[in-house]
Amino acid sequence: MIVETESVVLHAIDYGDTSKIVTLYTQRYGKIKVIAKGVRSQKNKFGSSLEPMTISSVVLYKKEQRDLHLLSKSEIRIPLSKLQSDAERMFTSLALVELVNMVMHDEEENGVIYALLTEALQTIDASSRNRVNVLLSFMLKLFTQFGFGIRLDHCSVCNRPVHDGDISYASLRLSDGSLVCSQCGGGSGAAGVKIEGGILKSLHYLQHAEINRAPVLSIDRAAVDTLLTIVQSYLQYHSEGSRTLKSLSLLFSQNDGPKKLRPI
Repeated sequence: MIVETESVVLHAIDYGDTSKIVTLYTQRYGKIKVIAKGVRSQKNKFGSSLEPMTISSVVLYKKEQRDLHLLSKSEIRIPLSKLQSDAERMFTSLALVELVNMVMHDEEENGVIYALLTEALQTIDASSRNRVNVLLSFMLKLFTQFGFGIRLDHCSVCNRPVHDGDISYASLRLSDGSLVCSQCGGGSGAAGVKIEGGILKSLHYLQHAEINRAPVLSIDRAAVDTLLTIVQSYLQYHSEGSRTLKSLSLLFSQNDGPKKLRPI
């Protein structure tokens, strides 16, 4: 059947002499793969609408029980003219689509995640600073959608708020996303991953704020490293097959040479 939907381009690989196989995250059908015939020829009718990170409207011939569908039409739905203007915008956006491609199963519709993804890409495109915050906020919201959100409001033992500045540190249990404050033994290795109070406040803000407000928060580079390590370690614990996002390593290599985020 012929269907039309909005989509975000996650990945594309060459196929044959003139075509590409493109992975899309669509509003109506979740993650799907399509073949775009002639996209690499001089008579390319798709333009730049199939470049990774592009928000496009697509028309395709979708066949039931098939893993690969035929793309008929594609055009840019929301222009994102600045995503490739600097390294931080580009690699943060690439990390977003890499993450979605990695963790989402084929043809599982999730309108909330699609909306979060498109909002995140538009926020990165529009923001002048702190774009990595958008990725962090997206990941924290993704955990909640998957059913293993981090519970950042209270200590799971004494129920005391742990993000209001009175707690010097707490421990995050990777197994269930709960926190144990320092007064209840949150510094012990058995309890989980030790998180300093400032990092807790940043996590809490990024989890609860709208994605388009994430760049408002100023976080120094060392804290960003710590936050990314925490959320990636948490993802890898709960999502089989997850790995460190390659695009982030490329981002951090721009200024400091190759750097690999260390797991906790």
